[in-house]
Amino acid sequence: MEVIVTHEIFAKYHNYNIIKYILATKTGFSVAVLNYGGIIWELNTPDKNNKVSNVVINHGEFNPLNPGYLGAIIGRVAGRIKNAKFTVDNEVYQLKSNENNNLLHGGILALDKKIWQVASLANGIELTYFSPDLEEGFPGNVEFKVRYLIEDDFQLTIEATATTDKRTPINLTNHSYFNLTGELINGNRQLLRIDSEYYGLINREKLFTNRFAQTKHTPFDFTTAKPIIQDIFLKDQQLEYGNGYDHPFVLNRQSSYPIELIDSISGRNLRIKTTESFVVVYSANHFALQASAICLETQQLPDAVNFSEYHEGIICSPDKPYCSKTIWQFGLV
Repeated sequence: MEVIVTHEIFAKYHNYNIIKYILATKTGFSVAVLNYGGIIWELNTPDKNNKVSNVVINHGEFNPLNPGYLGAIIGRVAGRIKNAKFTVDNEVYQLKSNENNNLLHGGILALDKKIWQVASLANGIELTYFSPDLEEGFPGNVEFKVRYLIEDDFQLTIEATATTDKRTPINLTNHSYFNLTGELINGNRQLLRIDSEYYGLINREKLFTNRFAQTKHTPFDFTTAKPIIQDIFLKDQQLEYGNGYDHPFVLNRQSSYPIELIDSISGRNLRIKTTESFVVVYSANHFALQASAICLETQQLPDAVNFSEYHEGIICSPDKPYCSKTIWQFGLV
């Protein structure tokens, strides 16, 4: 296998060069990543007619605000933290809220808005960022490393690690919006399958409530592939609270690829396996065409730091570093 890594200056921001790194194989598979936020800017893969198209959404030109967090590394903690506050070892940490009174996706200037250092690897790149103690209010000096690694068989692996000098919550994800058609279209064309029997209930603020419900016989049943948009407008309190899907699904850990996205026209599919226990499904509810793209955010439970049952699951320490791996396997149905 030969992976070609090239780079080019993509934009300028505050006297920094925003650099786009392009990872490519001879099979026509390529991934473009920015050193800003680790944003996956493009992911090009062929359809059943061997037409290569970008299957992730971007803004068209560099926007440092990146509304919607398109393609970015999310952290230190993905999802919402209630009241922008948590306690670790009896010490209360008050963060700055950025959505109502809550914290969303790590804060105002979180990992998605940082310049990362980038090094080339044999089959990809490694991004590194040092987050100082109390950055965005989180305790501990943390060294983050995220690797994007590609294979000839249309596979992208995302490996994320972090080391810290203090006990602190870490729960990263990637926030790419997939559209396997290669263009924004009606959500009927993308089918989603999730091997999941339970999903997390949210409240009006889209905060996890520490309650789960069975997916069976509900709009949240994706155990058999169905169009994402099929049930999204049904009368259902959880769909109303999320304005669509914005919920954590408990993944069946026995399943090799518990998540699958299929485009019925282009023939493309995406299978996902992960070391994480959950996937947060976000149906691009703020897009003009709802469910025309989909976020499949593999992670641990949102707001876990505020629930005693899940708290320790996302606490990292000098003796317990953070480690996560997710594989996106693209192919044809």
